[in-house]
Amino acid sequence: MSDRQVSIKLTQATATFLFFIFLMQALTACAQKGSTVVGIQYKPIFPAAFLGTGKQTSTSNTVSFDVELKSGFCGGMFVRHSFTDLLSFETGINYIKRNYSLSITDSSFKGDSKFRIIGYEIPLSLLAYIQLGEKIYMNASMGPGVDMFASNVQSYDEYFQHVSFRRNLFQMSVLANIGWEYRTEKSGYIYLGASYHRPFSYIFLTKIEYRYRGKDEITSQKLLGNYLTLDLRYIFPENKSKNNRRTN
Repeated sequence: MSDRQVSIKLTQATATFLFFIFLMQALTACAQKGSTVVGIQYKPIFPAAFLGTGKQTSTSNTVSFDVELKSGFCGGMFVRHSFTDLLSFETGINYIKRNYSLSITDSSFKGDSKFRIIGYEIPLSLLAYIQLGEKIYMNASMGPGVDMFASNVQSYDEYFQHVSFRRNLFQMSVLANIGWEYRTEKSGYIYLGASYHRPFSYIFLTKIEYRYRGKDEITSQKLLGNYLTLDLRYIFPENKSKNNRRTN
């Protein structure tokens, strides 16, 4: 890769990061009214082929290469600021681990391996609520996000070598969510829902070389990075005294 190409990639990453900082400062300046709460979340990842999170297959002569998202999780903390009783903004930072399986199938041989991709996510979501009961609310949300991938990934065995190259340090994505929460004044909120995460472009370029019994086959795949999660959240009780001082 030339110095010019490196410079372009670094410039794109810096621009994405500065855009995020600018957006957060603008939102903080505008959010003069309403309440702010803090929560924690754990979101197990589930593959779903119809949402583009299933198996990705490529072939080279008689050799088949299958890369599949098997499991993982997304977890972290978030901050939610409400503008009205039915409209809020939410952001935070999450740690994401994607677990992949790698299967290589030849006419008389099959080998299985595993690798994982570690990343971080900063969502920027707008939430709309519907009150279903005295303490039960249903919400739907959508918004952009910034994904960060710290490094490339490599795995190998006696019959193959695999390297996954990240596309960029920072990448943009979109996050959609639906869920239900039970709100209490003293004990906080309990939330159950589901989310769908979709990067705007592939996240890693995977290259695999198979060497066995005189064969030497090479293939490449673009990992999409989509995932579906079950969302388990707890939101701490609102600090009303602090919010009252802010609005007075």
